[in-house]
Amino acid sequence: MKATPIPVNLTLPVGPLRSKGVHVSALIRGIATETGVLDPKWAEELSLVDVRTITDPTAILRISIGLAWEDFYISKILCAEGVTDHPGETKVDGVYMTADGESLDVIITPEDPIGTSHIVIHEIKCSYKSIRTVGELEDCWMWLAQTKAYCKGANTRFAKLHVLFLCGNYQFPIQPQLKCWLIEFDQLEIDENWELLREYRDYRMNKEDRK
Repeated sequence: MKATPIPVNLTLPVGPLRSKGVHVSALIRGIATETGVLDPKWAEELSLVDVRTITDPTAILRISIGLAWEDFYISKILCAEGVTDHPGETKVDGVYMTADGESLDVIITPEDPIGTSHIVIHEIKCSYKSIRTVGELEDCWMWLAQTKAYCKGANTRFAKLHVLFLCGNYQFPIQPQLKCWLIEFDQLEIDENWELLREYRDYRMNKEDRK
């Protein structure tokens, strides 16, 4: 047998057409980079408009794995449970956003033991984080900021965050783990998060106008 390595042309698939303008993902990535939450090497380019051209093969592989998981998980698992796959782009205060999924669920809370129907946002992640370091999500600022923004766009306080931890807890043998959280935000959390994103948008626009 003779096996000869050959090059593979890695490119990202063309996604759905997005509106031209400021997208919430760009705001979150900008804040995270400038505050040290996100390593600049993963930011590629700071811009209010997501115009990144990603060429790093490792980054393309990581993104491709995430896209493949999202496509499978939503279409084959969540849709069967009544989740709408990518319900469409929303716009709030001039900022665009697109949630991964949306459903109408009966939510039971201590204040509402009978349960009431609420819109629930679904966000899908595929991560190399250790499940041991995530805890109950308090330190996952980017995930929470994004989810709260989508809740703002859908006028809801409820979301489900689905995370595939590819390496589980990094104990051998390595075993992927899937975890889902039902999150109930209070309205103040959602509004404060949105105000932060708007203020950052205005700060960056003013900064770019002065150039």
